[in-house]
Parts: sequence; structure tokens; C-alpha cells
Amino acid sequence: MAATTNTRTGVTRYLQVYTVLAQALADGSIPAGEALPSEPTLVRNYGVSRTTVRRALARLAAEGSIVRRRGSGTFARGKLERFSSARHLAPLLCELRTQSSRIDVKVLTFERLPTPHRLRRQWPDFGETVLTIRRVGSVRGEPIGLSTTYVPEWAGRELTLRRLGGDPILIALQKLGHRAASGEQETTALAADPLVARHLSAGIGAPLLSVRRLIRDAKGRILEYSNFLFRPDRYELAAVTERGSQRSRAD
Repeated sequence: MAATTNTRTGVTRYLQVYTVLAQALADGSIPAGEALPSEPTLVRNYGVSRTTVRRALARLAAEGSIVRRRGSGTFARGKLERFSSARHLAPLLCELRTQSSRIDVKVLTFERLPTPHRLRRQWPDFGETVLTIRRVGSVRGEPIGLSTTYVPEWAGRELTLRRLGGDPILIALQKLGHRAASGEQETTALAADPLVARHLSAGIGAPLLSVRRLIRDAKGRILEYSNFLFRPDRYELAAVTERGSQRSRAD
């Protein structure tokens, strides 16, 4: 986790801390009712003063995003909302791929872990454990995107690093007999948190392109949930729709 904020972004330190926390509250990374990190933890994680942290929390409290309870801590408020979009697969295939000679993909995480609370809360049918795959893509040594994918145990139990190889995860699952049939996708902008900032060589609070998608098979079972984070100065996402078919392009 990055220890300092990046003052070269042109954003004050308090606003960087506020932006990262506001995004975590908005996308459910910090679910409603869950405690935020303590002030000393935020000071340590972001490398800022306690006054700066308190200013960021005060703004979130004034906006109604958090509630501060004396003697208990600071908690997220509000409800999680499920994202939805048009259900066609072609524009959903924005993977980090090694098939492209321009993109090098490094696997950061390939582990079977407990399903994150926010996913279980939003989609109870996800199951208790998931295969978590995190990869970063680079071009000539410059990172362009970070992807995190969660595959339910029933679909990912046969998937190994060797079987994944350089394939997009959906292609690897298809080779195992698990075919995608429908999907939901949301594209938004968000601010880089310390972990993402470190992997993408960006400043904390720097703007990123976020693509989140949920893919199901023909029986309605979840195949995977992915979150792609791209540096907008190094990545372009484009979709072209034609009558009778859909095509997409991600560069």
C-alpha cells in the first residue's frame, strides 16, 4: 500500500483522501454499515496528517455518506445498488490479453479465497469461496490496466495457472465447458486507491476508467465477476454496434 499521496496531481491531499473514500463507499467496497479504517490507519496509509484525514471525513459526514459514532468509530451509510446494462456479450470482452504482442500480462494473484462480503451481499448465489485472479497489463514496461476477477468455486475448480495461460478468463472457462450466455456491465470513472495507484504507477486519487461486469451461463449461474481499472491516458475502450450483431474493440 502506498505510504504517501502524490502532490503532483494538482489535487490537495485532503481531497485525494476524500475522493478515494467516497469512491469506496459508492461502489460498495466499504458496504453500508461497515466501519471505515480508523483515523490513525488512514493517516498511516495515505501519509497525511490527522487534520487532513478529519477534514476528508467531515466532508463525507456532511454529505451523509458516513455516520460518526462517539466511542465506536465511523460507519458507511446508504444502500448498495446493483448495476445493470444491456445484455449482450460482445462489448463486455475488454480483457487484458497476452495474445497481443503489445501487451504483457503479469499475474499478481491466483488464489482460492473466501468470497468478498460485498459480492455475497449483492449476489447471494455467488457461493462461499472464489478463485481470485488479479493481473496487471503493461506496454513496453508502462502499466495500463489492472484486472481483478472472481470465479465461483463450481466454475473455477479445474482452472489452473497453466490452463489459464495467456487466455482471457472467459475463453479459459469456455475451454473447460463453461460458456457465457449473458452479462451486465457498468463503465464509470473512479479515483485510484493506494493499492491500485502502486500497481498502475499513478498518484493516489488519480482518475481511472473502471469497467465492472457480471457474466452468467445459460442456466443463469454466475461464471465470473470482474473489475477492470485502466489508466485513461494509456487505454482506449470503444464499442461498435451494427444491425444484427455487436462488435467491440479495446485498445
